[in-house]
Amino acid sequence: MIPSLFLIFLILFSSQADASNHPVAPSAYEAAIEAAILENSYRDVQWLRLGHWKPRGIVRKIFRSEFRSEADGMDLFLSPEGKNDPAEELRATLRSFATPLSEIKDQNEAHHSQCQFPARRKWAFRKLNWEKVLAENGFAVLPCEARRAWKARLDAEGVSLVFASAYLNNAASMFGHTFLKFHSRANKDGRDLLDYGVNFAAETGDDGGAHFALWGLLGFYPGRFTMQPFHQTLRTYANLEGRDLIEYRLNFSPEELDFFIDHLFEVERTFFDYYFLTENCSYFLLTALEAAKPEISLSDEFFYEVIPADSVRVAARTPGFVLSTRFRPSLMAMFRAQAKDLTSDDLQFAKDAIDRNGESEKPIDLKRASTRALDLAIDYGAVRATADPKFDAINHRLRAERASRGGASPPTVIPPPRRPEEGHDPARFGVLSEVPTDSSSAHARLGLQLRFAYHDRLSNDSGYLRGTTLEVMRITAFQDENDRARIAFREVTFLEILSSQPVDRFDQPFSWRVAFGFREPFTSRSLGPYFSIGAGGTFELGRWLWVTGLLDGEALANPDIEPRTQLTTGPRLIATAFLHDDLKFGLDSAIMKPLFGGNSERSIKGEFAWSIARNFELRAGYLDATIDTERIGSVRRSEWSFKFYQHLLF
Repeated sequence: MIPSLFLIFLILFSSQADASNHPVAPSAYEAAIEAAILENSYRDVQWLRLGHWKPRGIVRKIFRSEFRSEADGMDLFLSPEGKNDPAEELRATLRSFATPLSEIKDQNEAHHSQCQFPARRKWAFRKLNWEKVLAENGFAVLPCEARRAWKARLDAEGVSLVFASAYLNNAASMFGHTFLKFHSRANKDGRDLLDYGVNFAAETGDDGGAHFALWGLLGFYPGRFTMQPFHQTLRTYANLEGRDLIEYRLNFSPEELDFFIDHLFEVERTFFDYYFLTENCSYFLLTALEAAKPEISLSDEFFYEVIPADSVRVAARTPGFVLSTRFRPSLMAMFRAQAKDLTSDDLQFAKDAIDRNGESEKPIDLKRASTRALDLAIDYGAVRATADPKFDAINHRLRAERASRGGASPPTVIPPPRRPEEGHDPARFGVLSEVPTDSSSAHARLGLQLRFAYHDRLSNDSGYLRGTTLEVMRITAFQDENDRARIAFREVTFLEILSSQPVDRFDQPFSWRVAFGFREPFTSRSLGPYFSIGAGGTFELGRWLWVTGLLDGEALANPDIEPRTQLTTGPRLIATAFLHDDLKFGLDSAIMKPLFGGNSERSIKGEFAWSIARNFELRAGYLDATIDTERIGSVRRSEWSFKFYQHLLF
């Protein structure tokens, strides 16, 4: 009842002021602001998204605040309480819109809040009819000419969400990366030289190793939105790092696109605490996109972790949100496709022509090369020149020779890979069983496994980097061997990575693995910490078998083994047979010897993995392991295993 009387008073007061042809007193403007607050305008979905406010939920009574913004830089807020109070921030925003230009630094409209917060202004004008309120109270609506001129130069007609495939040599990009691309109207013939890319990334400085990982997990790095010409972004991801890109053209109307650009301008002024697994590049790109399309909900699909491929999945599965997709292969992918059917002589010529760089006492005779070998050498030179400009000179010679022969080379056709949203979801829940074949245990055991993310080498590779393993937080528990009513943890692995890409005459990638967490040796009945690492190389035998040889090392501590702390090393052989897209066979064999006294271990494990559906797997395997101990002699364990895995989005 009171709010209704208050609004009637405002209407009568405004009518009298209009009748007298005098500007309304500032108190009337304040009354209009309070009326907007009373109408709960600050709870509007789009307003909350502009400030990146999220409900506190059940903890709000502790903080005495219903909302909290995920933006951590105070430059996004005009009120000191703005981070936790969208109502107070709305009040401060509307007040600032009425600030006379004469009171702004240098009387420059670019420093006025109407021009610094253009998306907020658009929202207020549309939702609250605030342009009329300003005019009725004698306040100016500024043109923001500098802002308009910048948007005219950008000349965007569309926006795409871009997914860059995983890059295991950079810890921050192991799960892939997402960024945005603005399409410029000025581009001709399908080129994108005038397009701009928008990235959200952590400012990590020169940090690396354990410090980098720990600070990234704890949110100690600031994350910021940045914009740069798209060709620079393309050079970094597709050329220097050899990562394929998939562009998802989004369904944004011209008005929504204009609003989105304005919102990005607002959030560029602030920072967000960056968490590698949750509040990361993928998450904040989604929340920014939501601000321009209040009818969609993307970020709420995630309970905990947000992986770049998952953000693409959510976008692609939102009805009507993605208009089209485009695959953009990296230079390395195009080069490998070009080399696929060439003879050994042609391959060797391409390698020698570039790697020898024309510095040999006997320069390479370009005339003797076939046209296809020249084409391949040119592609290989382009790959090498991305990292070292000294290859530009030999590339010029090759192009000149190719041009003298005339004729156009047939375009290299690279079939687009399965997109991330077509692959399995990253989290996994498993029901496991073990059937011992040794005399140590006569009972089959049941177990459960939960993995938060992401992929292992035996799962279907669609949308993932082939032959690699990247698993985060894998927890396995089984029935106790002696008391089947008791559940005992077998392992809690925080991280396991296997990076294995085959070597060839053009590239000799380094294969490596690392794993750490807690595990239970089969001679023990308790968990103990471990750290395992290995390095070596991977070889492709035919087109269906990869074999990785590593020199492994492991540090292990456990109260039930003797000695309690052990350091072992030895060779490990990992083989992966790609029998079909949905059927693989894996072999893992290791011989570990103690360095300073302890137990020796020999093990071999074979496993078939069948992906029956996109998110469901069956596995069957056999393990045979022997540990030679000083105290009780040799202990052997052999068993069949059967696993049922269900992948899910967590």
